[in-house]
Amino acid sequence: NGSYPLCPGFKSLHRHHPLVKSFRKGLRALPVRDGSRVLLACSGGPDSLGMLALFLSATPRPDLALGLAHVHHNLRGREADRDEAAVHGLASALSLPFYSLRLSGRPARGQSREEWARERRYAALEGLRADEGWDLVATAHSLDDQAETLLLRIHRGCGLDGLAGILPVSGRVVRPVLDLTRAELGEAAEACGFRPLRDSSNLSRRILRNRLRLDALPALEAALPGLPRQLAALSRRARLTRPEAEAPEVAALEGDTLYYPCETLIRLGEGAGLAALRQGLLAYRGNLRRIGERHLRALWALAVASPGATVALPGRLEGVREKGRVSVRPSAGRWRHQP
Repeated sequence: NGSYPLCPGFKSLHRHHPLVKSFRKGLRALPVRDGSRVLLACSGGPDSLGMLALFLSATPRPDLALGLAHVHHNLRGREADRDEAAVHGLASALSLPFYSLRLSGRPARGQSREEWARERRYAALEGLRADEGWDLVATAHSLDDQAETLLLRIHRGCGLDGLAGILPVSGRVVRPVLDLTRAELGEAAEACGFRPLRDSSNLSRRILRNRLRLDALPALEAALPGLPRQLAALSRRARLTRPEAEAPEVAALEGDTLYYPCETLIRLGEGAGLAALRQGLLAYRGNLRRIGERHLRALWALAVASPGATVALPGRLEGVREKGRVSVRPSAGRWRHQP
């Protein structure tokens, strides 16, 4: 149906399918460009298979090199072995590079198993990315994960920064399906012929997040329809409403061009990085009229783009990826902006 070469067990979504269009729109706000090498973290569950289905269905727009990485936590015995073998088989059927990461050890005293697994998982994925030359790691966190995270943080008494929730970009990790629901990812996986695996540990009510997912959120959704989407929208607003006085000053003005060091933006991460971009543009233009979230995200994505990449900005300005920095300047061939 779509553009990905057909292979056994896979039929891509049509390029005009609403989920593919939504997925492509989300990718444009991330540092994912033609030629990017993206390693997909794949557990074999419905979320990660839905993400894989959307990446394959969107190809070649953008045109990406994809690989699958499966993390075996050595915590679920034969069920974990089954998952590893299934993802390996899927990667072979799709002719995609496959990597298996087997963790060892156990949580330290006082550390939850979930916290330990998360820390080790991200460390292993980053090590693999760097060693094998991949540009980015993509994880399949969904809108439902975002809603759960916000409620858990509120329950624990987080501050305003905590309301930012799961970040769409954190270092070299991107989360391209954060605006899609778990049901939508399952729909994408099923439509492409994938058969998701089920992790039995997700049914254990001994884990707080599982109780929230299985019991509390369905009840809240029944009483307050649309609550998960509203919570996800709150997290997006929280990432953009950091007080300007707290935003790091990283921009430099030379003539009529504003510069941001790429390494500094990447090191800050999405929340502080967007705040720094916003502060610099405010000082440069004197106002932020017509500058929206999508413009800030597009600028921030330039930090890991290839030199020469550009984005159009309101006010006849453009953002350009130069060697080691992102510049904001008047668009070529147009009137010169007076800061």
